[in-house]
Amino acid sequence: MLEENTQEFSAVPRINIRVESLSDLVFGLALSIGSLELLARTPSTSWDLATSIGLFAFSFLIVVAIWLGYARIMAVMPQGTGGALPLNMVLLFCVVLEPYLFFVLQSRPGDFSFLEWASFGYALDVGAMFLILAGLILLILKRIDRKELKLHSVLSERFRIAMYLYIFVGGAYLLSALPFFWVDTPVGPLRFVLWYSPFAFIFLGVFNRRRERVQRGKKISAARP
Repeated sequence: MLEENTQEFSAVPRINIRVESLSDLVFGLALSIGSLELLARTPSTSWDLATSIGLFAFSFLIVVAIWLGYARIMAVMPQGTGGALPLNMVLLFCVVLEPYLFFVLQSRPGDFSFLEWASFGYALDVGAMFLILAGLILLILKRIDRKELKLHSVLSERFRIAMYLYIFVGGAYLLSALPFFWVDTPVGPLRFVLWYSPFAFIFLGVFNRRRERVQRGKKISAARP
């Protein structure tokens, strides 16, 4: 009887919900809000202008990095993957929240105690976004292991490396939220230093991938008669 009910339940068609259109809107909104923050502040000196552009570039890179990773993941994610929809919703919420938290973070730069709790919220938000991307990749890898999804071995390995990278970056942001990382250093609060450091590893990864691509091209050219 139980087996018949299970078969009957599995035969019920599932409603597939596509969130790509909503995600495009959310990411576009986040970038638009970030640019509007520049209009809200009129710089009085060239240093203020450079600082505003630099801060906007930092927030821009965060959102674009999340969008690039998300777009690549959803390009191969089968519809109806279990657990993907709730992770998508939480990710999009964090994306919308990012420009607001970044604006709050910049609203009172001279107040050190205010910066402490404002940066705490921002670190949690960004860390959560990167870890959710890692969770989405994990769903893909599980389907590959169960032979439910066929993907080229090179792409599978790249997704696996990307998952570890997202875990590292997300973990660095969550770790930076701990109180003992809120200490001043010659280059600013240690929490902010941890925020910037993952980008160095990302650029190194991109450079290494390009180097491997060039070497692979040379080997192919050398193998040709």
